Amino acid sequence: MACDICGCANSGSYFGLLPQSNKSLIGVRYQRLNFVTHPDSKVLRTQEHFNLGEVYARFFPIKRVQVMAFVPYRVDRQVTSADVKKQNGLGDITVLANYNILNTLMDKESSGAITHTLMVGGGIKLPTGKFKFDENNTLEVANANFQLGTGSTDFILNAFYTVNLNQWGLATNVSRKFNTTNSQNYKFGDQLFGTIDLYRSFKIGAISITPSVGVYAENAEHGKKDGEILEITGGRLLNGTAGVTFFSNRWTLGVNGQKPLAQKSSSGHVIAKERVLVQLGFLF
Repeated sequence: MACDICGCANSGSYFGLLPQSNKSLIGVRYQRLNFVTHPDSKVLRTQEHFNLGEVYARFFPIKRVQVMAFVPYRVDRQVTSADVKKQNGLGDITVLANYNILNTLMDKESSGAITHTLMVGGGIKLPTGKFKFDENNTLEVANANFQLGTGSTDFILNAFYTVNLNQWGLATNVSRKFNTTNSQNYKFGDQLFGTIDLYRSFKIGAISITPSVGVYAENAEHGKKDGEILEITGGRLLNGTAGVTFFSNRWTLGVNGQKPLAQKSSSGHVIAKERVLVQLGFLF
């Protein structure tokens, strides 16, 4: 059985630094994630490489309401001692809506040297990615996580908070994902994940350069098959993050890397490797 924390169909999202919270945004981004299963076994050792391209957008249908959408396309590869399995296609689409409870940039009367932004909300992850897993079929991928989607409609609660003082800033995000049971009676474990990023902006002409460092944490509960708890699933992951983002009035470009600091997934049978995220967005 698979770990529920692997960076595949059920992985948590890393948003990175999102610029100018008062402007709409549309862009593309690319993520690469790598995992090794049973790293000490010559027979069972498996390498999994996940390449995720996304079209993403942020817009404001009414004042203080922010809507975000992520449409992923996946190209994945699993390498075992016996063969190589590949898959590609549309992943699970996610839509989030957040309400701007606090925004001192928007509320000019409360604006000062320190600015705050707090958004809370939630959303839905749709089962648009293919899920076809039969653990008894040797021709299929023997891993419920090596799928284009989870096969389930899942629900998300999240909160974003940002505080800025002069050129310094701290951005935090906490999300809780509630998974449902799919048509094959498989339920991925619910997840809790969050980020903290410390950043500083430097102005060079019309462009702002913002390096950042932080952490990404994720916890996944045990999954279930036919209502029975799968003890080997679930896990915890803590990554260190570092990146740099370039901003202008019309576009943003960011590169971010993650390196595991501590982890225990699938009772230690799955090892997460380094991750990379590149995103390009256009503001309007």
